[in-house]
Amino acid sequence: MILHEIDDLASARRTSVNHAFCLIKYAPQNEYTLHSARQPVTSRLRNQNFDAIILDTTFLTWRWAKPKSLRLDRILEEYAFIAKSNAVKIALPQDEYDHSELLDDWLANWKVDLIYSVCHEHRDEFYPRAGKHAAIVEGLTGYVDDADVAIMQRYSVPFRERKIDVGYRAKALPVYFGRLGRMKSELGDRFRSGMTGRGLKLDISTHPCDVLVGDAWLQFLGNCRFTLGCESGSSLIDPRGDIRACVERQLQRNRSARFEELERICFPGQDMNRVYSAVGPRLLEAAIAGSCQILTPGKYAGALNPGEHYIPVEPDCSNADAVFEQMQDDSANEARIGACYRALVDNPKFRYRHVVSDMLAQIRNIADKKGLALARGGVRSAQPDEEADLREAFTLSTLRTHQHHIEDMKEIRFVPNFLHTFAVVLGRLVLRLGRRIRG
Repeated sequence: MILHEIDDLASARRTSVNHAFCLIKYAPQNEYTLHSARQPVTSRLRNQNFDAIILDTTFLTWRWAKPKSLRLDRILEEYAFIAKSNAVKIALPQDEYDHSELLDDWLANWKVDLIYSVCHEHRDEFYPRAGKHAAIVEGLTGYVDDADVAIMQRYSVPFRERKIDVGYRAKALPVYFGRLGRMKSELGDRFRSGMTGRGLKLDISTHPCDVLVGDAWLQFLGNCRFTLGCESGSSLIDPRGDIRACVERQLQRNRSARFEELERICFPGQDMNRVYSAVGPRLLEAAIAGSCQILTPGKYAGALNPGEHYIPVEPDCSNADAVFEQMQDDSANEARIGACYRALVDNPKFRYRHVVSDMLAQIRNIADKKGLALARGGVRSAQPDEEADLREAFTLSTLRTHQHHIEDMKEIRFVPNFLHTFAVVLGRLVLRLGRRIRG
């Protein structure tokens, strides 16, 4: 069973859909029950025996909802049967520093077996209770999807013909994520200011109206010669949401309160004591798009080096002149693009195919320890250039059916069948016929 909270596929970010439903796409031989938290919890759901239960990122965001007594407490009560289930339970949390204590209590009380932590180096701080029972392994906020690679082949413009010199989209994060959280939006403003008068076509925005979803995001990246970026995360930890509540109260009284004033009242001396950073999906998507990245120095999952894989920019953009100079060397930038592609896209560690294979292996190992009998089938092997678009279309069709059932307040089960096999075989024949015609 996959528990999620994606209630509108049309407006959902592509990375959220890829992340929540990667098992369906890369392991379609299994049976799945997709359940949104907006659906009623039926007696059939409570009484069904599952081999594994996946708590998606979007489902775990209920720990932020207010008031807690009407939101999170209701979720915990309605889904109490999960705590009693002997299924292998896997959590995929993000923003673990936000309401970290509530998250830890939730996963501990539900006896979660495996946690994919995107801030893995801080796992002991985040999971003092849940970590006593659960194995905690390193996770990412997103991975390379085969379909994205195939789709980008249609959208990607040759580097020297792209219309946008530098592209960037970022959300202006609230004050309670500290100075690190503010960097995402401030970086765009500072870079724009530092590049004024240099004749560059910049498409940089932190405005919610400019958010790009679905294929529009990939098309945008495929037309950007350079993509600006930084690590995402927070420089504050908020165990029970007290900092957030204080900030929101102060802003209700004074909407124009400055960061320093809110810091003095709500989190004095706490900011930047530790940095909780993670790699965002944009890093991988820009690599797929063949866009040369301009990044603030960071860890980047240990895969990228400044100069070799990206052009380094200081958070305050004080080295704007040096960045602009490096942007003029097309040969060096195309070399960076190739190196970045090899380090990220060609690395199995960053592929959804790999994480799904790893997750299924983890499920089998944990099931063996619990004495549960599971099917021993592996992840179906597929050639990205032949089957990526087919899996994409089939998965989206299934999810649209699921969306319809969400609106009808019903559940849906995804069961492999003859029609699926027939669709894949037919799709392969069409693709091969198309190649022969083009040839």
